[in-house]
Amino acid sequence: MRKTVLLLLALALVLGRIGMDRVQAEEAVLLTADVQLKIADAFLDEAEYYRAVTEFKRFLILFPDSRRADYALFRTGMACYRGEEYESAARAFASVRELHPGSVHQEKSRYYEALSCWKLKQYAQAEAVLDVLVEVYPESEEAPRALAASTVLALERGRPAAARRSLHRILEHYPGHLLSRRAADALPLVDEYEGLPSKSPSLAGFMSAVLPGSGYIYARHYHDGVTAFLINALAISGTAAGVHQENYPVAGIVGAVGLPFYFANIYGSANAARKWNMGVRKVLVDRISLVLDFHFHP
Repeated sequence: MRKTVLLLLALALVLGRIGMDRVQAEEAVLLTADVQLKIADAFLDEAEYYRAVTEFKRFLILFPDSRRADYALFRTGMACYRGEEYESAARAFASVRELHPGSVHQEKSRYYEALSCWKLKQYAQAEAVLDVLVEVYPESEEAPRALAASTVLALERGRPAAARRSLHRILEHYPGHLLSRRAADALPLVDEYEGLPSKSPSLAGFMSAVLPGSGYIYARHYHDGVTAFLINALAISGTAAGVHQENYPVAGIVGAVGLPFYFANIYGSANAARKWNMGVRKVLVDRISLVLDFHFHP
């Protein structure tokens, strides 16, 4: 009788254990490649960019031979790009280009690689990537967008002729595309860009060398011009007073203190002229960007 009771107790324990294991098994989630990608995509969609990058990288570690490795790399780049980590974004997009040449994400990867380089002020690299995108994938949806981006980039670099060539390529190769009408509207603005007034940095510097502050006034930085004039006038008058009173040590000290302000006035005037030119051009470049519907946001 005692053995029977013990046997029944043992059987009950075994059955209970089996039941618990079954419940735990039902609650467990099998981590497959698809599940891992869904986790990463969910973080990206929720703007949790750092966590998204971590999950995409985990996917690439756990499933290095997956047929969706190119997708994970591309989405890694997008997470970095949206999180304004442009150097990491450029590397991820370049990896898609180099490691997965047949990927369906090639065109977008190249486009956003170019924009990442642009943000990093690697302008020559950005132009090169955009040019290759248009040449290698002329039928892709990204090609006319790349030409629009090339237009804006060329104008930011002060190259209206290159901008005009990009617009003409849109008109010639994509006549039925929405961007073709936009390119036609942008062409007169490029002509306007070339006719913009400009200030000569050399002239501004020369004017301030002759009369401190006058170069600033020429560049329409009136407050800086008045300030530069007063500081240099005080330094010059103090030096002259010291010489007149034959107090040469004081004259030397005042002159030595004032000399850096004099040269800073010359350099600052030239720089003010450059900034004025950039400001005038930026207003028009922004208008052209709006016409072409170009923006950095994905």
